[in-house]
Amino acid sequence: MNAKSLRRSSLVGVLILIIAFIAFKKIGSVKQTPQKDTLHSNVLKVDVMKVKNQTFKADININGRLVSKQKIEIFTEVTGRLKTSDKPFKDGTFFKKGEPLLSLVDTDYRMNLNATRSSYQTLLTQLLAEVKIEYPADYQKWTQYIDDFDPTQVLPALPEIDNQKEKTYLVAKNVYTQFFNIKAQEAQLEKYTIYAPFDGVLSETNLNPNTLIRAGQKIGAFIAPHAYELEVGVSLAEIAKINLGDKVQLKSNDISGAWTGIVSRIGESIDEKTLNFNIYIDVKSDKLFEGMYLEGIIDSYEIENVAQIPSNLIFNSNEVYTVVDSSLNIVKVEPVHENKNYALVRGLADETLIVSHAVSNAYEGIKVTYKLPEEKIELTHTNQTK
Repeated sequence: MNAKSLRRSSLVGVLILIIAFIAFKKIGSVKQTPQKDTLHSNVLKVDVMKVKNQTFKADININGRLVSKQKIEIFTEVTGRLKTSDKPFKDGTFFKKGEPLLSLVDTDYRMNLNATRSSYQTLLTQLLAEVKIEYPADYQKWTQYIDDFDPTQVLPALPEIDNQKEKTYLVAKNVYTQFFNIKAQEAQLEKYTIYAPFDGVLSETNLNPNTLIRAGQKIGAFIAPHAYELEVGVSLAEIAKINLGDKVQLKSNDISGAWTGIVSRIGESIDEKTLNFNIYIDVKSDKLFEGMYLEGIIDSYEIENVAQIPSNLIFNSNEVYTVVDSSLNIVKVEPVHENKNYALVRGLADETLIVSHAVSNAYEGIKVTYKLPEEKIELTHTNQTK
């Protein structure tokens, strides 16, 4: 073999070695794909709870805003300027029953009324001479009536008239007409002062002395503190389960505390806006205020032989997952009562194991592993009847 052939053979051998080395490195860099674990790929881990049928109270969840049970809106019936008072006519001012809430300046009207009374007194005085002649038996009582008359004071009642002829005489002289006109003016004068109809506080107002107030103007509201009414809506299915006198456990998300209310009124028709019935709950507390938002539970009635489970375990409206022989099983149930926390159902035997949480990728027949909890799962609902 000549030198040229030898060099060619050597070059070919070197190329073969390089190619073999590169191929070996690539083969070694490829990771082996692990085999699929078919034994455990279709097994779910779930939590379960045991079913126990018994008697439970069917709670109805409600919520709404408080309004004062005693509340009046204040309107004036006359025109005048607000008088200065020891108590300001402003939000939060407390008044006892019978105290004047406000008084308007009535000087002009009172003077006109006094002038009208004086004219009436003059009329009666002019009639005395005729009364003495025509009705001498009644002369003394009319004289006494005029002597006691004071044009600056409330008009006293007329003397009793037993004689029909005398009564006709007084009618003809416009005595009764003027008497009742004055009484109407006196009633109007009383409207210059507004009195508290009950113990309470002012709200929705902020008036200063000498403010001009016109007849028919709303100037505020007056409410009785600590006595409230909660108006709430309930569905057609729930209204039949609620009775007057049912107790309601109430709470607020804004302040701590709990209060007990009583169902005091039940509406007889459906609200067109909410399509619910309105019920009214009385509650008293010095910790509550008008406008507060409260939520609560009505303890309305008991249901026997039912299981209590979390509401979110029910799917397709009436199905739950149970565990039988380490496999998931779908059981149809009959929900007889449900709220946001729990449901009362029939159709589950005692000691049935049901899945106690929502499970994704679940289907009937899938194998599961589970462990019973050491303690019974506690639901939000706690007023179980023993």
